Amino acid sequence: MSRLPLDDTLVVSVGHTLPGHYCMAALRDLGADVLRIERPLRDGGGDPYAQVKGGYPMRSLMAGTSECRLDLKRDDAREAFVRLASRAAVVLEGFRPGVAARLGIGYEQLSEANPALVHLALSGYGQEGPLRDRAGHDINYLAETGVLGLGNPPAIPGTTFADGLAGISAALNIVGALMSARDSGRGQSIDLAIVDAPLMLMAPELEHLWATGESRRPGDMHLTGRWPWYGLHRTRDDRPVALGAVEPVFHANLARGLDHPELINRQFAEDDTRAAAHSAFARAIGARSLAELGPLLDHPDACASPVRTPAEVASSPLMTRATRAGAADGERLVRTPVRSEPAPLRTERTGAEALLYQGFSPDEVEVLRRSGALSDRAARRDPAG
Repeated sequence: MSRLPLDDTLVVSVGHTLPGHYCMAALRDLGADVLRIERPLRDGGGDPYAQVKGGYPMRSLMAGTSECRLDLKRDDAREAFVRLASRAAVVLEGFRPGVAARLGIGYEQLSEANPALVHLALSGYGQEGPLRDRAGHDINYLAETGVLGLGNPPAIPGTTFADGLAGISAALNIVGALMSARDSGRGQSIDLAIVDAPLMLMAPELEHLWATGESRRPGDMHLTGRWPWYGLHRTRDDRPVALGAVEPVFHANLARGLDHPELINRQFAEDDTRAAAHSAFARAIGARSLAELGPLLDHPDACASPVRTPAEVASSPLMTRATRAGAADGERLVRTPVRSEPAPLRTERTGAEALLYQGFSPDEVEVLRRSGALSDRAARRDPAG
């Protein structure tokens, strides 16, 4: 197999939440050796996030990464972490701002031992500013950046757009910083907020505001439902259909397919004509079942799509792009957007295995285990991650 971009690159991640897992998966597929530093198991042996993970499987993101559970409230565990960071090319850190520094594992401390270290701090709202200490999750970041408010009507997204974008953005920043470090021998610390990527997606709306003083609302432009050819409509059997016929040729095919050729030249009509077009499209789709819309949905140039269920996606042609090669027999994993041939999945080491692989001696590992700094229990390898 040809050399991969991140071969011989150790990535140590600590304090991570879901965006960090997206980042780690992308770096893994580029060839990195990823070691997750997890919090100790509770006294009863349970994973503190097991209930959440049980409903949100993460195996596709965590496969091929190793795990070590260190109690970073202990001096000896922090010393072990600094030692790992001194061997690493990258430390990905997802604590709230200031926590890593208070623990003694912030960039200033780590870079003393490893001047070439690339450090990326991934937080909700960034390391500085009035929102730095605010907690949040994907829906909060989409709300705060205005993305959620442009929905017509605003709705729960259904998947973690802000988190996923943050993870891929983190991987992009890390790869760029590694290229710089390999040329200069100097590392850097990157302050990346989960809100950064959604804010970039808001560029058209912010530019419109700056140019006109007008803050657009849902329904003010085609992306938010001004015209019927870009939006959601329900069939007779209550299945949502997505229309995205922006270009005139696509709109013409859509109008013909819905038996409304008179609307072809009225794509951007306003006032009463626009309202009449909304009604005509809604009635035409609402009078048909999803099956009866089959010829329109199959048209390559109508931009009409059924809103598919997960089961329908799993049986669609898209799965040839979505399924990751190289998983263990019988295990199905979703691949990341890394489109080069992904790296083979590495051996997954846990606890003492991970530390031994990174150069700790058996005696050193035993001391950490006995002190309670290392929680050396095998990671769960079920579909919940």
